[in-house]
Amino acid sequence: MNPKDFVKDYSIRSLVCSISGGKDSLAMTHYCLSELEGIEIEKYVVHADTGCMLPCVTPFLKDVSQRFGWNLIIVYGNFFEHVETKGMPSMFRRWCCGVCKLNPIHEFVKTLKPQRAEATGLRSDESQRRKKMKLSEVFFLKKSRVWKYAPILSWSAKDVLKYIKLNNLPMPPHYKLGLKETCMCGAFSSRKQMEILKGNYPELFQKFVNIEKTFKKGGAAFYFNNKPTYAKDFLKQKTIKEFIKNE
Repeated sequence: MNPKDFVKDYSIRSLVCSISGGKDSLAMTHYCLSELEGIEIEKYVVHADTGCMLPCVTPFLKDVSQRFGWNLIIVYGNFFEHVETKGMPSMFRRWCCGVCKLNPIHEFVKTLKPQRAEATGLRSDESQRRKKMKLSEVFFLKKSRVWKYAPILSWSAKDVLKYIKLNNLPMPPHYKLGLKETCMCGAFSSRKQMEILKGNYPELFQKFVNIEKTFKKGGAAFYFNNKPTYAKDFLKQKTIKEFIKNE
C-alpha cells in the first residue's frame, strides 16, 4: 500500500517514521516522507537511542534529517541501567528491543493526535522466521491505539539498495566498518562484530567490560553459540583470528 493510500484510507493525522540508522529504515523514511510531501498531517522521524548505540548513528541521522528537512526526535532507552537488573540479552531473550527501543517510541507516538501511525522498515525477507509468519503490511496495536505500517514489507535487500542509489541517499557509515547493526546489545552480535566494536569504539566496548564486573557469579556479557564469552577476554586479543583461535 502506497503511503498516500494508507494515510487516506486510515484517516491518519499523525505519522512517525521509526528510524534505527540502518539502510532499511533510512529507505523507508525517505520513501514515506517523499510520497507524503504536501499532505497536511503531522510527520516525525523518531530514533530510539537504546543506550548502546554506535556513536556514529546520531550524527549521521542529524545530518540526513537536516539535509531532507525531517523533524527528527530522539528518545532514550537506558540499556545499561536495565542490564543491572535484567542481565544481558541474547538471541532467545531479547528483552532489550521492547524495553529500550519499542517502548520509548510507543510512548512518544501515544502523545500524538489520533488517528496516529508508526511506519517501520520491517521486511519479510530479512529472515526465514519472518517469511513464515506472513506479516501484515498494516495492523493495529490496541494497547497504545496506534496503527503500525510496514511500507517496504515486500521489498528485497536489492530493492532497498536500488532505492538508496536512485535517490542518492547516503549509506549509513557503520556498514563500512563491517558492522550489521546500529545497536550493540549483543543479541545478534558475533565474535567478529564485537572485535570490530572494540577496535573502533573502545569507550562503548569498555562499558560492557565494566557492566560484566557487576554480574553475580562472574556472568558473561555475551553468548556466542550458546557459550559464555567474556568482554574482558576481548581486551587481551590483538586480532579477530587470535580470539577465535583461542576459543
